[in-house]
Amino acid sequence: MQSIYDALAVPFGYILHFFYEFSGNYLFSLILLVFLVKLVLLPSSIKQQKNSAKQLRLQPKLNRIRQKYSNGGQMTRELQMRMQEETQELYRKEGYNPTTGGCLPLLIQFPVMIGLYGVVYTPLSKVLQISQSLITEAATVLGISTTDANATRQIEISILNKLSETNMPECLAGYSEEILNLKSQFMLFGKIDLTLTPSFKDFSILWLIPLASLVIGLITSFIMYARQKKTNPEMASNPSMGCMTFMSPLMTVIFTFMFPAGVGVYWILSSLFSLIQTVVLNYAYSPEKVIADSMIDETVERRSRENYVKKLKEFSDKNSDNR
Repeated sequence: MQSIYDALAVPFGYILHFFYEFSGNYLFSLILLVFLVKLVLLPSSIKQQKNSAKQLRLQPKLNRIRQKYSNGGQMTRELQMRMQEETQELYRKEGYNPTTGGCLPLLIQFPVMIGLYGVVYTPLSKVLQISQSLITEAATVLGISTTDANATRQIEISILNKLSETNMPECLAGYSEEILNLKSQFMLFGKIDLTLTPSFKDFSILWLIPLASLVIGLITSFIMYARQKKTNPEMASNPSMGCMTFMSPLMTVIFTFMFPAGVGVYWILSSLFSLIQTVVLNYAYSPEKVIADSMIDETVERRSRENYVKKLKEFSDKNSDNR
């Protein structure tokens, strides 16, 4: 699993390194990286938004198909197959793809999330491009385990946490200035050490990270749930749907207590960009606007087809008169 993290983190590592060389600020570089990823995934999000609007428009037709075959009673296997065939035919005619609004966007984003997650954990090798052999040697000198799975994943953040001007390992002496500069940037607002992990037992300023994650996550979930309720009332009315929607921010909070605060900051940035994107897309591609545009396109297409048939008929009649 660690090798997957490392492999997917490589391209994002080069991008983050470029941003860091350009800006000289780690947090700003991370913001630029998350923004770039959201920008690349924007077409997928827009397509998903439009698909949701199409789903809303098709809902009455889908309900009629269900009523046609259910008729208030229990459907046989044959009736279910006929209903599915008619539903697929409706999807085909309307140009609607149900997978676009389902798991496909998540499948696209999943490797991206893993890659970004790996980059956040490896600031020394990805941002400063220090070789893995030197990092392992430095960890041994500082008494950090290089065999335990959890410790290995957090090894670079642990090194940053323990390093200072007085205990800089000789193997990292050539990078001392760059490392200390990067370490200083892991002090958010000069008070929140992003190399440390928040604890349920000890209340501290680090609790601001889980709290911010919870607030942004709840706002995003509420907006998403409201949109789902509007586009697909049947699914939104399902208690399990509401439970899953609002459980996600709570799970994220739990995770922020399990990992260094720097990882929590990444989740906050990602959630914040997702929130902004959701609000903008809900306004720019609201179901009402998408449906109205779709109806205009259909009207133009129908009139174009009618004009073509009319001209074809006039041409045919003219040829008949000439004969």
